[in-house]
Amino acid sequence: MAMPSHGDLYRFCTGFPNVILDHPWGDTVFKVKKKIFVFASNPDRPLSVTVKIPTDLRELWLPHPQTFIPSYVGRFGWLGIHIVDDETWMMAQVGIHASYDLVRGPSKSLKGST
Repeated sequence: MAMPSHGDLYRFCTGFPNVILDHPWGDTVFKVKKKIFVFASNPDRPLSVTVKIPTDLRELWLPHPQTFIPSYVGRFGWLGIHIVDDETWMMAQVGIHASYDLVRGPSKSLKGST
């Protein structure tokens, strides 16, 4: 597989329902319910993401050489991933999905459904 581009990352993130692309503080972020679930590197930088993921997944991935604790938000459970190959692109996709679910919160079920 060819290395993913910033465009691939944007398409993946905006594929989730109700996602908004925003640029606070000059950063590229994706939001759901007005809350950030992904910080993305700007197009003039190497591809990376910062995602808020469950503690167990963060602890599992932290030893990987392409992950890092980001400044400012790392202490709140966020993890950075440098996307350099297929493995880290897959990690980023899993992390983005987990971050989306965590930040979005539980979905309301339809009345009367089981």
